[in-house]
Amino acid sequence: MKILYSLLLSTNLRASAFQIPRGLAHDARSRVPTRLTAENDTVESSSSSSSPVGIMDVPPPPSDSLPQSQAPGETMPSPTLIDPQPHAVIGSTHLHPLPRDMNAIPSLREAYLSHTHPRESQDELGRGHFLFLDWRKAWYTYGQCDKNLSREDCDKRKREGSLIVDPLTGEADYDVEEIEGEVPDDLVGILYRNGPGKFGIDGDRVAHILDADGLVLRLEFRDPNSDRVGAKSRSGRVHFTSRFVETEGFKEERETKYFTKRGTFGTAPRGLRPIFGEPKRNGLNSDPEPKPPILSRMAANAFRVDIKNTANTQVIAFGGKVLALWEAGMPYRLDPVTLETIGVDPLTNPNMKPGKLPVATMPGIPTEFQPEILGGEAHTAHPKMCPRTNHLVGWTWAQQSADGSMLVTFTEYEPDGFTEVASETHKMEGVALAPHDMVLTEHAILLKVNALTMDQAAFLSGAKGPAECLGMDGRAPVRVFVFPRPTLSEEERRNFPSYVVNDVPACFSIHFSHGYEDETTGNIVSYFSGWPPNDSKTFLGAWGGFAPDYHQISPTFLWRMEIDPATQQCVDLRVSPGAENMCIEHPVVHPNFATRQATYAYAQCCNAVGDSSAPMGYARLRLDGGASPQIHLKPGEKNEEVDVYWIGSRRFAGEPLVVPKKNCNLDREEDAYLLGLVYDAVKDRSALMVFDLERELKAGPVATIWLKSALPHGLHGCFSPDSSVKTSCFC
Repeated sequence: MKILYSLLLSTNLRASAFQIPRGLAHDARSRVPTRLTAENDTVESSSSSSSPVGIMDVPPPPSDSLPQSQAPGETMPSPTLIDPQPHAVIGSTHLHPLPRDMNAIPSLREAYLSHTHPRESQDELGRGHFLFLDWRKAWYTYGQCDKNLSREDCDKRKREGSLIVDPLTGEADYDVEEIEGEVPDDLVGILYRNGPGKFGIDGDRVAHILDADGLVLRLEFRDPNSDRVGAKSRSGRVHFTSRFVETEGFKEERETKYFTKRGTFGTAPRGLRPIFGEPKRNGLNSDPEPKPPILSRMAANAFRVDIKNTANTQVIAFGGKVLALWEAGMPYRLDPVTLETIGVDPLTNPNMKPGKLPVATMPGIPTEFQPEILGGEAHTAHPKMCPRTNHLVGWTWAQQSADGSMLVTFTEYEPDGFTEVASETHKMEGVALAPHDMVLTEHAILLKVNALTMDQAAFLSGAKGPAECLGMDGRAPVRVFVFPRPTLSEEERRNFPSYVVNDVPACFSIHFSHGYEDETTGNIVSYFSGWPPNDSKTFLGAWGGFAPDYHQISPTFLWRMEIDPATQQCVDLRVSPGAENMCIEHPVVHPNFATRQATYAYAQCCNAVGDSSAPMGYARLRLDGGASPQIHLKPGEKNEEVDVYWIGSRRFAGEPLVVPKKNCNLDREEDAYLLGLVYDAVKDRSALMVFDLERELKAGPVATIWLKSALPHGLHGCFSPDSSVKTSCFC
């Protein structure tokens, strides 16, 4: 049944990236049990088939990345650990697919043993070296309380002052007291951010990090002249608030103490508990237990298509509302100040209804005979803001069960009252999975469709979760659908009709930074993070377990795609010149250039050697010929030409956001700040770094705002200039 396609989270990884940075996570127990084992650990060489012009292949790991006693394809004995902690190893990467003993990098070894940061210069960093144990800590549940505390226990600890975060609600509320440097006076407004935050229920951890409940943060940068800000000490300048998004699934699980709905990435209810037993409940900060037997999974999940809406992907502020988004369901509205969950919000779309699947009703069947769960629509997690009109441009989707196509409805809203300006529905033939992100230009909307298929039987039987059923062809050409914006006049539509660009060279897209119409050629140019052609056949590979493990994932690069509307063909697709070997994710531009040609893109940066690793810096990348190509670089060689600030090998960088300065010239890209949340594994705390874009990034942050606790590695966010939340910039 093709209607099952509508249940998926499309093409989003959020590790990265996606959302995290992108990595095909592996069950940590099979990679690193009580003592590190390399059983079943093999290295596959990339295909030798040629690639299209402008496309780079994913190289096989270099021979010198393998132990001397191991040939490609062979297994090797366990290395000797310097610590009984099983995850105290150098994290695996694409170029180094086996976890390495810490003796391989003495500076990291000494830092681990002394519980400090290693002494390392900016020149020494950028090679993707990190401790896997540190990276796992970045995915601890919020509040880091994996025990079942009662409401009374939490209230008692709050009164005693020993509880910063309420582990039941995710609630925290305080003025930030520790700031290195100085928060700029012209940084005023509210930063919101969303991401996985509550990683299970009653000690039973989710099977996959992206199945966790959403955690929304609020950092308010008060006007320095406000009465709430101390004149001398500047106390109260920054205020922090957080809460879990209390979706219907969240409340059901809190009540029952069990998983009640299937998760997109493999978490699922257990069946036949009297026969197969109760969950072990090892703790939310411990490895999830192995999947229950297949009979248990099928008994609990066969023919169940009500996938849990975790509301954990994006948060936007617009039209007086704050909305937590997930891309296969309805938005959840939050209180803009307290972040308490108000409930689902259909916006202006009557087809977005609770309990309805994003699947169109069956043609030719009377309404009274239609299944009650059909006829809904799902809202994307990645709408866009048009800087010229100040419109929010979003879209909803519904699968057509009759022919395997997809209906997409694009809607533009104005900020006064979240009022609908225009809306238009299109049909995407032969599209089974909703794209994760979109491109917005002055006149057009683009949706790039990756080469994914689904094993419907495995999903319907309950044997696997939706995303586990996805198959991927990393060398298949893909398609781009181009649509006119719904606000275009009839005359404008003559120059911007709907069409499909077929046979776009293989490249898996994740997140788009921006798009624009070239004033000289008329071509549509866009930039996105994505993977080169590769031989992967499964979308998730061994994704799962505790945290992303990068040994199976291709490096993620910044790509430039150019489409000629006259010929309806892709005329260029390549890694952005100058960004070669820069493994990045979550690229963004100055919000005023979201539909214009920009000089710079900014990104979360993993390394500069063409590897795939945890994110440990922020990069400024020159676009459209502004940088010299570095095509001579081989995998493992460092790109020294990009402006990067490396935050350290025991810190991890979240998604960046570019925020214009108050009362600035919006046509100057440098008149802005870059904000990035980072996790420090030594301090076990998170901080917000503020970079002044009138300086080089490598000069470092002008302020580091330390929070009182650690935050899980999050995904997307937005920045609203004031408490009215009429509009915001977001990625």
